[in-house]
Amino acid sequence: MREGDVSSVATKQMAGKGARFVERVYRLRVVGLGLGFFCVASVLVQQERGFVLWALLVFQGFLWPHVARRTALACNVPYRGERVNLMIDAVSGGFWVAAMRFNVLPCVLILTMLSMDNIAAGGLGFFARGILAHLAGLAAGLLILGFAFEPMSRMPTILACLPFLVVYPIALGWSTYRTSRKLAEQAHALDRLSRTDGLTGLLNRRSWEGVLAGEFERSRARRYASSLLLVDLDHFKRVNDTHGHPAGDVVLQTFATTLRAHFRECDQIGRYGGEEFGVVLPGATLTEARARAEQLVATVRELALRADAGCPCTISVGVAQCDLVMRDHIAWLQKADASLYDAKLGGRDRVVVAEVMTVDAD
Repeated sequence: MREGDVSSVATKQMAGKGARFVERVYRLRVVGLGLGFFCVASVLVQQERGFVLWALLVFQGFLWPHVARRTALACNVPYRGERVNLMIDAVSGGFWVAAMRFNVLPCVLILTMLSMDNIAAGGLGFFARGILAHLAGLAAGLLILGFAFEPMSRMPTILACLPFLVVYPIALGWSTYRTSRKLAEQAHALDRLSRTDGLTGLLNRRSWEGVLAGEFERSRARRYASSLLLVDLDHFKRVNDTHGHPAGDVVLQTFATTLRAHFRECDQIGRYGGEEFGVVLPGATLTEARARAEQLVATVRELALRADAGCPCTISVGVAQCDLVMRDHIAWLQKADASLYDAKLGGRDRVVVAEVMTVDAD
């Protein structure tokens, strides 16, 4: 693929992205430029400036936020359009420094707030570009309006700057907080998706094995009983062969719902692979685990006999309890798997329990 084609594909993939960014900046721009209007206006009144500057100030303070929003959203990639708008803001900030004849308080306040926006939008690199834009705007202002130096900020200007100084940082902080909350929620959702099986909503194999390993270590360290079930849907291949894979997916989803309803909230259920599932039962003795497994087998058998059965399969279950002889969680898993194999070999639709190995005392 040629370089131009790659660029075209990347542009199409980016199309429409950044609309929420535009809306977020739009709200801040409405607040910032609206309050900034009074800062600059207090200086223009004292300096008795002309109509053109006042007209430009009214446009920037009250009309530009809406124009900027519409132009950014009209772009193929709104995010890029909004970054251009932020550079226009930076240029205008430099221009108003020259227009206010370097009046210290409003000049510093406006440039600082604009720089905060640029850092929030693009980090230090975008902040540096904003500084260059400030200088460009300052140069344009000096070229058009000429140089004058009146740095003293009088009391009316100080009072006019106070709302901007107080309100805008709060608005920016609130916007940043909302963004961080959304990012945290998205990260949590992605973490949940990475840990769960997409079809059944249960833990996926990697996550479930991690749970199994953790429970193995806790059971060994604290010397309490924990049990493991491996469950397999009997003759599941017939469902796929007869009715197709979509029907098989429905069976797996229905069975996953049955598993969630049958076990405790603290029991960790995962899809181990294909039509095989695993259940970790913290604190369950072998007797308790056998009872729960047999209840599950009976429940699934009864559901499978219904005319409208969402899961027409019976199940085989292998049960194993964690014991001191096992070297790691893999040995625990292998023991449950051997029991499951015996259950299937013995005719399916049944539970087989592995014997607990004990360590002889010296």
